[in-house]
Amino acid sequence: MIQDVVWGVSIVLMGSLALVFAWVAAGADISLPDYGPAIASAYRLRGWLFAAAVIVLIAANWRTLAELPYVSAATPAPGATVVPVDAVGEQWDWMVTPNAFKVGQTAEFHVSSKDVNHGFALYDPGMRIVAQVQAMPGYTNILRYTFTQPGTYHVLCLEYCGVNHHNMKTDIDVAAQ
Repeated sequence: MIQDVVWGVSIVLMGSLALVFAWVAAGADISLPDYGPAIASAYRLRGWLFAAAVIVLIAANWRTLAELPYVSAATPAPGATVVPVDAVGEQWDWMVTPNAFKVGQTAEFHVSSKDVNHGFALYDPGMRIVAQVQAMPGYTNILRYTFTQPGTYHVLCLEYCGVNHHNMKTDIDVAAQ
């Protein structure tokens, strides 16, 4: 899937950039005037702190980027029921058909718009965004999501589409198996 390719390319480019910075930093031969052992110690500490910060940032990115809601499930879980869903945005309403599912079912949302661009965002019952895609007139985006918990999921618009944008929402009911 394209998101996997983009993810891999991004990691390679970020790693390459980090290596270039490390190579330049290692090759920099800075001769400092003799300010004494306190200043020399501070410069050594600065190098170690920079290295620690780089390691912490890499770990934080590695841990959090993979959990972004922008990556939909490319393939449903084995045995999952895939349900085609029409999701059409129009100022200021979402028409989602069907809008009732069971836990474990995979919805394949066919998202489009009748008028302007809208942001189709799916929130779980705890109001945590779990998937999103752009709704555009004249184009259909496909978003797959497997419902993992029962409750009321919410669809909100993430792209400002006019004066009543804040009321552009609908609900999806997910029942336990």
